[in-house]
Amino acid sequence: MKFFVIFILIIALALSSYEAFIYTEFLQAQNTVTVSADVATSVSCNVSTSTTAFGTLSVSVVNVSSPNVTTTLSCNFSNGCNLKVSDQGDSTNGGLYKGNAPTHLIPSPNSSFSATATLVAGTEGYGIQGATTTAGSGGTLTLSARYNVTGDTVGGLTTTSIALASSSEPVSNREVVVTHKAAISGLTKGGSYSDTITYSCAGNP
Repeated sequence: MKFFVIFILIIALALSSYEAFIYTEFLQAQNTVTVSADVATSVSCNVSTSTTAFGTLSVSVVNVSSPNVTTTLSCNFSNGCNLKVSDQGDSTNGGLYKGNAPTHLIPSPNSSFSATATLVAGTEGYGIQGATTTAGSGGTLTLSARYNVTGDTVGGLTTTSIALASSSEPVSNREVVVTHKAAISGLTKGGSYSDTITYSCAGNP
């Protein structure tokens, strides 16, 4: 009889522990935490120098200013960014301008203010050429066809901003190198000429 009682007690204790285990498992609960963050969009463009000079222009050659101007472009816009260029000219048309009387404009890129022109020694004209480098990371820059020229062909500058280069995805420290070229004729009026070129950048929508 004592054996029977002990057996019953052992079974009862086992059942009690099993029920407690099940009960504990059903008491568990889950909680979730949502993590959020924002990344601000940004764009920047910086030029390597604020001045470049032709010196005394020669009628017998196509003149090149020194130094070339490098613009470094960075942005984190999803669709990339763009670099635009404009110049002061005579406030109406692009070109190298002599502001003192008698005034005169060496037109950009030629007297017809075409998109591009091939400069020839002895004929007035002025403009720029663009080129990219391997510097930087991220997406690549694509030059506008207007400025993606070589030799003595140049793209015309205008008093309104037009595209120089652009990317379709974020870029970091990508570079555009601009070369400035000018030609004069024997009738180009003597004096001091200048132009102010503005580079601006923005993210693509």
